[in-house]
Amino acid sequence: MEPQLRRRFVPTREIGVFLLLVLILVVFRVLFPVSWERFATFDNFASVVRNMAFECILALGMMLMLIGGTFDLSVGATASMVGVVTGWLMKHAGWPVPAAIAGGLALAALSGFANGVVVAKVRVNALITTLGTMGIFSGIALLVGGPGITFLPPSFTQLGQTQFLGLQAPVWLVIFLGAVGHYGFAHTRFFRQFYYIGSNAKAAHLSGINVERLQIIAFTLVGLFAGLAGIVYASRVATASSTVGMGKELGAITACILGGASLQGGRGTAWGALLGVLFVAVIQNMLLIKQVRPEWQGIILGLVLVFAVAIDSVLNRKQQR
Repeated sequence: MEPQLRRRFVPTREIGVFLLLVLILVVFRVLFPVSWERFATFDNFASVVRNMAFECILALGMMLMLIGGTFDLSVGATASMVGVVTGWLMKHAGWPVPAAIAGGLALAALSGFANGVVVAKVRVNALITTLGTMGIFSGIALLVGGPGITFLPPSFTQLGQTQFLGLQAPVWLVIFLGAVGHYGFAHTRFFRQFYYIGSNAKAAHLSGINVERLQIIAFTLVGLFAGLAGIVYASRVATASSTVGMGKELGAITACILGGASLQGGRGTAWGALLGVLFVAVIQNMLLIKQVRPEWQGIILGLVLVFAVAIDSVLNRKQQR
């Protein structure tokens, strides 16, 4: 592996976030011993990781985008749209569960592909493109699903509710996707090209990398991951919600930046994305256990986002110097 690329895999940011999380846990244990007893249980841990599976899948896709120097604001809307379309195909169109899932994933990939073509070929800014498609996909989700599609087939819900070693299937899916993502980013030439594109797209093009093609592939993959997240959520709760992905795109970006990605591109790991989601999920869980009011939870998590972006900006300035 090339020296400059090797440095991008040194998990210094990930280690820093992990140590900060450990410090927060220690402080919480010392200051709130009664709440700690409720927090430090296997059931609570299983609940935290089960609830963060949706965000983890979104963050893994978003990490690929950020490494390549761009982002997709339509992932939350895509998840909602694909979830309700899959539910509608099963409940109202009479499709078998495998066919409905395949149809939903095909729609997810097509949505991401459309974003990629507009950004890479038509050269429309990714922010404008994905803001526009976010509105389109959200509208489709509401038109198809209304407030939501409930009482989905048991054979479908079993996919998300099956447990192994006390953890539901979505958790094991996230671990598998994280392992595959880590291997892809660290050991395959194809995915390493995204680091070059994120660092300097023009130089990557001059070196022979097909930047436009890879950007389209990245958008297609992130759409596929978003659709998978929507289907997994629907199977776990037995309901396809039209609004489950609302605002989740910003949460995915926040988690990735906390986990070592950069808004400038060229940096990040799959495990970093999962660690960022875990960091936010643990803080949310602590706030819930302490019965912090929802308004304050929003303020605290907003400060976490600003803190993450500020750290990213400072580190980028130091690298430039």
